[in-house]
Amino acid sequence: MADRVILSYHDCLIHESDLRLLEGRNWLNDSLLAFWFEHLQHEVFCENTRLLFISPEVTQLIKMGDPNELPIFLDPLEARFKDYIFLPVNDNSSVIASGGSHWSLLIYSKYDNKWYHYDSQRGCNFRDARCLVQRINSYLDRDIPATLVDAQCTQQDNSYDCGAFVMTYGYRAAEQAVKGVALGALYVDRLEANRMRDLIKSLVYSLKR
Repeated sequence: MADRVILSYHDCLIHESDLRLLEGRNWLNDSLLAFWFEHLQHEVFCENTRLLFISPEVTQLIKMGDPNELPIFLDPLEARFKDYIFLPVNDNSSVIASGGSHWSLLIYSKYDNKWYHYDSQRGCNFRDARCLVQRINSYLDRDIPATLVDAQCTQQDNSYDCGAFVMTYGYRAAEQAVKGVALGALYVDRLEANRMRDLIKSLVYSLKR
């Protein structure tokens, strides 16, 4: 049976199978996180050009691909000129296949020259975050490379809500950045992360209409 496309939104496609992941205790995939990041970039924070939200697919290419090819992915996004860069981090070790078992959020802050890593299972994705930091620091080519900080954040109490937490962290941290609030600590209600599934579903159907 064909996996019908429900919505085409900027560089993201949402299929029926993606929406089924929003039901119950399922791990959220690349497509759903990509959709939310596109929504943040083009709708929620569209008037703030200082913020850059990078898709999971591009993040994986940065992490696992040829470091010399980073300008191919980041130059069109004008990454060198952004004050904040948001990347969804996955523990997947493949450059061509989607997968993995855990999501976290990595944010670059130009103002204090730091990378903040928000992990709802603290420590799980630190190696992957560190790899991204090293590669993008080389691309940014600043006099003093930005340091990686293990940010304080709400911890999940189940095995499947990491993606929903990354979506929630991304929105809340962007709000802080726009308001000039320092990053590094982000505590959210676990129910807010849980409600993210319903929010994504309603958003997809409203855009489809």
